[in-house]
Amino acid sequence: MTAQTGNNENAERGLLPYPVIIAATKGDPEAMAIVVKHYESYITSLSMRKLYDERGNDFVKIS
Repeated sequence: MTAQTGNNENAERGLLPYPVIIAATKGDPEAMAIVVKHYESYITSLSMRKLYDERGNDFVKIS
């Protein structure tokens, strides 16, 4: 897998290049690493949930 995300129009819009997506679906480890890195902050935000203590104060718990 030699496709890299660079300073092109797709990278500025936050899109993964199509060849990277195809390679990742076929099991290419390098492409899968690019996909995981691209969505890392989104995955992190989904893994957190807001909890409340007995006084109603909220805090974030990492699942």
